Amino acid sequence: MKRRMDMEPRISRRRLLGGVATLAVAGGLGLYAAGRGVLDDRRGAPFAPWTAFRGEGGGGLIELARAAVLAASPHNTQPWLFELHEDRIDVLSDPSRWLGDMDPFGREMHIGLGCAIENLSLAAGSMGWTPRVELGAGRLPLFDAEPAPGVRRAAPPPTRVATVRLEPGGAESPLARAIAERHTNRGPYGAQRVPAAALEELSRLNEDRASQEIVWLDRRDQRELFAAHTLRATEIIARDASMIEDSDAWFRLTPEAVRTHRDGVTFDVLGLGPLLTAAGKLLPRPSPERMHEDWLRVTRDVHLAGDSLIGVIATRDRYDLGATLRAGRLWQRMQLWATARGIAMQPLSQVPEVIDRERQLGRAPAMERSFAEALRLGGWQPTMAFRLGYAVREGVCGPRRAAEDVIRAS
Repeated sequence: MKRRMDMEPRISRRRLLGGVATLAVAGGLGLYAAGRGVLDDRRGAPFAPWTAFRGEGGGGLIELARAAVLAASPHNTQPWLFELHEDRIDVLSDPSRWLGDMDPFGREMHIGLGCAIENLSLAAGSMGWTPRVELGAGRLPLFDAEPAPGVRRAAPPPTRVATVRLEPGGAESPLARAIAERHTNRGPYGAQRVPAAALEELSRLNEDRASQEIVWLDRRDQRELFAAHTLRATEIIARDASMIEDSDAWFRLTPEAVRTHRDGVTFDVLGLGPLLTAAGKLLPRPSPERMHEDWLRVTRDVHLAGDSLIGVIATRDRYDLGATLRAGRLWQRMQLWATARGIAMQPLSQVPEVIDRERQLGRAPAMERSFAEALRLGGWQPTMAFRLGYAVREGVCGPRRAAEDVIRAS
């Protein structure tokens, strides 16, 4: 009996010490995980703009800017500035947020500006104004293709690309209600197909059919051709050191980077699922080359897997400023309509990006010719492609700069 009584405390101590060790390890890992953003629930200043927009009358012009900053943009670069006047808002490009060789002519940047213009215009109606949108004219700004050795290409100064005049007596659009709910969903989509009636409704959102068209790839052979070209374009980008360097600059993979920049692509928005997202946050930051090799793999195994429906926004002139802004307005309008109906959307614009890069480098337009011939686009030029479907997981919001941070003194 004595021997047994002597052993019980020793067993208890061993269990206690083991428990303490376990708690110490768990606590240390928990602190590390918290520092890496694994437990981040996307609250705080970088995400406050998603709840700042109310869309109610009496909010003043800054409320329209709050709607505009929630628009889509390439790599979440948020390439906009706004000047507020008594009866209008001027929308300006912010080329300091240019994607460089990923977007050498600023085409995607101006699609993002078109998205902001659309949000602003829709919000104006819900707040009692009638917006009159005046888009800029001319060509997209062409950046220097051949900088001096060792010199980083310079972007031009901010340029006014549109004016939204505000008159009393607006009518609310149901699309405005989805502004704060819209998120790009890069995760897997389920097998359920988007009904043909929804595609017809989306097509009717195109208010300028003379200069742009939505091409639906509703046949399997068309989608297979699209997938082959998109995968090829992704491979080209992943091997282009300058393109992946300019792309990688916008990945915000730590909480500190998110708090500092309040823009860019985070682990949470990549659609990897909870386990892979947590693993990515815990591990050291991958190299740009590894990051884009992973992007290639996800493009093949997730974005182009299955039989997701594909759409292409095409214009008569890919480098016309007004046409590019209108394409952005259409893209934003489509996303808002889809969001209200539980339909997910994601850009897949690697083909237009490679078309731009070939033009920038003075190469033969191999990708453009092959893509247009394969999909029989005729005289239409692809400026954006996307997939849509019913997502397996909900999309999440990314960080945003506040409206107050992007308002420029007039």
